[in-house]
Amino acid sequence: MTAAENDEPSQVELIGPRAGAFTYLIGVVLIALGPLLALTGGGWADGLCTGVITLPIGVALVVSTVQWRANERRFQSAGVPGTARIISVDEIRAGGENPDTADLTVEISGDRFTAFTAVCTLDHHRELVRGHTFTVMVDPRDNSFAVGFDHLFPHVQDTDPPS
Repeated sequence: MTAAENDEPSQVELIGPRAGAFTYLIGVVLIALGPLLALTGGGWADGLCTGVITLPIGVALVVSTVQWRANERRFQSAGVPGTARIISVDEIRAGGENPDTADLTVEISGDRFTAFTAVCTLDHHRELVRGHTFTVMVDPRDNSFAVGFDHLFPHVQDTDPPS
């Protein structure tokens, strides 16, 4: 299997079945919050004001979860393990209340696909240095890849950065 010509490698997000069920539940609660407030005595104005904020967030969360779960099922059937080696750390962005993120250029290689270079974004930590390797899962049909999902490859450990 090879990637289609002109397809750029892309990082995808996956979510397991339990986390997916929890995320769907949160999305449905956000979607229903406005109407529930209106019906339980909070008044239509309170329900409308709340719903205007929570409805789009809930819908976006449900739609994102559908895509994450579809990716996870696709990778369960077609994904193959690979190794990503950091070529460069391109940018580290402050996360504020969230973890800092790092944009990396990586070379991804494996036994069942042709090696390729891609850009990925990860939570920043001190081991993200040039030469560090970590496990990825790759769909060789389009060179999409996922990073760090233990439920897909629990037996593989990251290697230490070079000394």
